[in-house]
Amino acid sequence: MPKSIVKTSSKSKPHTPYASSSSARPKRVTFVATERDEAASSESEVYEEPAYEEPNIRAMFARQIKNWPEENIRRFETHMRSPYPLSPIPSTRKTRKWECYFGCYISASEILKFAADYDDCPDDPELDPMLFLECTLSPALLDGRRVRLRTACIREEDKRRCPWMEEGVGDSCYVVVALSMTDYRRGCRPLHVEIRELTQTMGRKPIWWEAEV
Repeated sequence: MPKSIVKTSSKSKPHTPYASSSSARPKRVTFVATERDEAASSESEVYEEPAYEEPNIRAMFARQIKNWPEENIRRFETHMRSPYPLSPIPSTRKTRKWECYFGCYISASEILKFAADYDDCPDDPELDPMLFLECTLSPALLDGRRVRLRTACIREEDKRRCPWMEEGVGDSCYVVVALSMTDYRRGCRPLHVEIRELTQTMGRKPIWWEAEV
């Protein structure tokens, strides 16, 4: 297990480390599993979520696109609303054995630093830095999905991609999860704008991780 962090309840009001549109919830069709356990495989049923407004890209990136030509702004809007590339997708053989997560590595010390940087009361003894991180980053995701903090097993390929990780091959680490393989099978596909918000906050790009067994 990675270095443990004590969990309690947080009552403090967080600062938001990124700018997101509060009503940005596009209409999508997704698949919902009948079992609540993410690791379990089950039959699914299709349902359509209520219609929401698409993310207001112009408002979210107003400063960045201020002096852009209109044609460039429209291309940028289209790109931000398009699905983020998730390749290489873990093989079916692998995902039958364990859950996989698409997300960013984060160390235990970085979780604590995140709470210290963005919480109004970082010295609050009741602050749960792990829950605080999840709640603070979740507004970046659409459709009511939430960022989750999970543990993964570090493979050799993970260490090659992220040689600066504190943990070694075979150890477990924390991952800020934007998409689980279970959600991927249900039809969820994060957009560029969602992943951009997370990567700018985390300072690194997401990859697929294998859950700790």
